[in-house]
Amino acid sequence: MDERRILFKVDNGYDIYSFRERSDEYRMLFTGLTYGGLTEDEVRKRVEELKAEPLPICGPGYEIEKVDFILGEWEKKLLMYKAADFAKIELVRCGYTMESVEAKVFAYNDLILGIKDGMNMIIAMNELERVRQISLKKAKFFLFMPNSYDRGQTDAFLAELDSHVSGMI
Repeated sequence: MDERRILFKVDNGYDIYSFRERSDEYRMLFTGLTYGGLTEDEVRKRVEELKAEPLPICGPGYEIEKVDFILGEWEKKLLMYKAADFAKIELVRCGYTMESVEAKVFAYNDLILGIKDGMNMIIAMNELERVRQISLKKAKFFLFMPNSYDRGQTDAFLAELDSHVSGMI
């Protein structure tokens, strides 16, 4: 388990209840995005509003760095390109590992943001080639719970992302 996700109470940290409210709201936004209740623009707007509103710091609270890491991961998932399509990829028992798929998708997303911010096209082409070389690892079969992304859906999603980035360059 990633130690950055384990929260401990400290003397001077983010308010516990404010963090839980923000985390729950991000979870509800992700659920709404996944099951079609919300559009990507609505989610993007709400996440930007939440990011602009800082969490209060108080006496016993959660560690600031770890809370920022956890909320940053949620924001990254909610603000990425085609977040709704990514959220709909099914979890299966023996597909691509979650870590490798998310690393590749987030690398494509960072490249998209860089191109929108005016990245040099030669650098963008080199970065696209580097992202294409990121390998997807196959997960081992796990009996009880699905722990990986479906291969067919993931391949289709990544092909769509790649064609979009190629079109931008």
